[in-house]
Amino acid sequence: MTPFLYTLLKLSVLGSLLTGLLLLVRPLIKSKAAVYYLWLLVLVRLVLPVGVTLPLPALPEQGTYQAHTQTEVSLSGQTDPVQIQGQTGEPTGPAMPENPGAPEQPAAPVADWKGVLTAPELWFGLWAAGAGLWLGRYVWGYRRFAALVHASARPAGQGAQNVLAALDPGGRTVVPECIHVHTPMLLGAIHPAIVLPVGVENDRLADILSHELTHARRHDLLYKWLAAAVTSLHWFNPLMVVVRREISRSCELSCDEAVTRTMDGPARKHYGETLLVLAARPPRGMGVLATTLCEEKARLKERLVSIMKGKRQGPAALAATLALTIALTGCAAISGAAPSPSSSPEPTPDLSALLENPVLYDLDYDLQLAIPSDLDGKLLVELPEEGEDFLVSINAKRDYELPETGYDMGWICDLVRWDQVQYEQYLSSDGSGVEPIARKDGYYYLWVRPTDVQFISPDGEYEQQDEEYALWDELNRRIPEEVAGDFRARNGLEAYDDSMYFHDGYVWESDHRYVYFRTENWGESITLLLSQPIKQGEGGIWCVEGWVDNNYGTRYLVLPRDTGTTAADYYTQLQQQADGGREAGLLDPLSAAKEWLSEQGYNVGAGYVELVEGDPAWNIYSREMEPILAGSSPARTLTYENGQETDVETCGVIDSSIQLWVRVWVKAQAPAALNGKAVTCTDQNGDSLIFLEEGGLVGIVRDGETSWYAYAYDYDAPSPYETMYSACQDWLAMKNPLPSHNYSPEEYDRAYETVVQSFETGMAGCTLESSYYDPQQSYAVAADYLHTDDPERINNVIVFFVSFTTDGNQPVLDPNTTYTDYKFILQREDKDSPWVVIDGGY
Repeated sequence: MTPFLYTLLKLSVLGSLLTGLLLLVRPLIKSKAAVYYLWLLVLVRLVLPVGVTLPLPALPEQGTYQAHTQTEVSLSGQTDPVQIQGQTGEPTGPAMPENPGAPEQPAAPVADWKGVLTAPELWFGLWAAGAGLWLGRYVWGYRRFAALVHASARPAGQGAQNVLAALDPGGRTVVPECIHVHTPMLLGAIHPAIVLPVGVENDRLADILSHELTHARRHDLLYKWLAAAVTSLHWFNPLMVVVRREISRSCELSCDEAVTRTMDGPARKHYGETLLVLAARPPRGMGVLATTLCEEKARLKERLVSIMKGKRQGPAALAATLALTIALTGCAAISGAAPSPSSSPEPTPDLSALLENPVLYDLDYDLQLAIPSDLDGKLLVELPEEGEDFLVSINAKRDYELPETGYDMGWICDLVRWDQVQYEQYLSSDGSGVEPIARKDGYYYLWVRPTDVQFISPDGEYEQQDEEYALWDELNRRIPEEVAGDFRARNGLEAYDDSMYFHDGYVWESDHRYVYFRTENWGESITLLLSQPIKQGEGGIWCVEGWVDNNYGTRYLVLPRDTGTTAADYYTQLQQQADGGREAGLLDPLSAAKEWLSEQGYNVGAGYVELVEGDPAWNIYSREMEPILAGSSPARTLTYENGQETDVETCGVIDSSIQLWVRVWVKAQAPAALNGKAVTCTDQNGDSLIFLEEGGLVGIVRDGETSWYAYAYDYDAPSPYETMYSACQDWLAMKNPLPSHNYSPEEYDRAYETVVQSFETGMAGCTLESSYYDPQQSYAVAADYLHTDDPERINNVIVFFVSFTTDGNQPVLDPNTTYTDYKFILQREDKDSPWVVIDGGY
């Protein structure tokens, strides 16, 4: 009922505005007929709830939390204490009464007069009664007078019959006379009759019948019945009296205009005299429904002046009338105004996603599901029975009907419809097997898919198994993709996107703080994200929105669970409790974090908890940095000198899975100027990342604006710049491998035998534990030892790295000590010459 009353009131306001506009421009419109029919636009506007919506300037973008808290939770109407639960949904219990020993008294019932007076049913009933009485008054008055005329009327005289026959050759109208009629009038919208008073002079008949026949030809009685019905619907609007009066006035003026258009001066004068002679009020109770030749003398002056001054309109007047008519018609088409959305409008369903000639299934909530016709025979589509909470269940027919297993197999997916509470429970779970696909009117539509194997391998040849599995794979691939797109387009749903619930990665658009916690034995280390979900600043409660495992980087969303209400309504209740002096601990982020940790079973007193400095940048790597890295061109290493790039070296595309995602980030102050070493990456859209060595800062450049971020902690790990620079060097090493020795196995064996002989001879008493040879490292050491980059000389040197243990008899070595990576450097004259040890040591 509320939407109907709102629409009715809106139409009444729009009709009133159009009435005022028409009254304002009416003197400028010279055509009486144009004014008469323009009032029809007012009637249409009063009943037609569709039209053009004017765009207004966009409103400022509202935060996510505001959209979630549209429904306020009222506690005053509850007779039982409200059980507010902790941030995880665990009961904390109701407040104790001030006097526990006093017996509880039943609360006296309180009349909710506000609820009664604001009930839509009351106002709808009042409106319906008023509309019925108002319209009933017209119907009763018309029927009463028509019955009176029918009972006492008699055919008019022969003179009137002759004039009527001349003016109406088709004989569609009759002309009786009645003693109860004091002025000529037209009755009967379907079968018109011109009723004359008794004793009308014959020389007035032509004027009278021309006038009333004009009313009949234009169906003015139907017009007036429409006006009576529409204005009765808006009986509460005082302007409806003006609308009815102006329609009657314009009706008679336009009729006079039509009748006298071809008359000369004397004929017009005679027509006016007829109006004066027969002037009288309409019959009591007829009101707007009467089309009479003459009205009371007080309202005849305008008609007489119009008749005597009547003249053809010139081109300018016709143009002005046409322009004003078009303008008023455009105004009548306006049905309201609304602010333009601050972001792109809701997308139009993708009609190209509709399947051709599908098999349709009617679902609950007036929804339809389409299955590709070539797959329908291979599927078993089940609709829910009583108590089942899915919209449709889709199964592979072959696997589902196989009897060997003893239990159902072949389940592909269910389509479910969840409200906000159910959707939030999904968000705060692991989400396994669940895929949101659409949303509309506060409901979310999701695929629920199996997390275990539902395919049954058939007995038989491998070819048959491959064929059956190919069908299973096709069903699991095409059903979610093709059916989901068609389902959205067919039912006018909006494609699901995380931004429908999250704002820049947060659930609550508010102030945020990090709280660090570790257990006493350092076994667990986590960072909590705290937000103010309802009220911002002082007096607003804090809640844990998420947490991250500092060791592994895994992030978790925290929402109240098993509360039976949305997170926004739940936190609204907690805020009301805090406003009333309870739940004071939630007004401080550190205290709120400790309470949540205690609810999770942590021994907070034995651990370590502190607020983290800096403004949180929650999950900034996955939200902002990773997409740029994933779509970037090759990274560059460079040096900034007051913002100017120098020493630029182009590397390769860096893998976006580097360990930066593990870290916790905060927003950082922008550097005064870009100086020092850096690594940069730019994606296809022109968005860039700047990894500065100085301060470990990372800049995200979008649309010419740079925002800066840094690690929240001093990690015992490489900085963001060092991580990226190392990735660049690894890429360069892979792309341009270092030179290395390339000795044959025979050359290597001879060199190794020389090392062993030299060790046994020169290091008596020591024990050779191991040795290794690295071609790249050997080449690099040889080049450094010879101080040359001549490959011919370097390729006649080989380096071994050995480990050995002393026995205490070596004068220059520590006794009983193991030495590692001790170098033996060997050289030869040419490829055919023997190896000779030329040096050793570190």
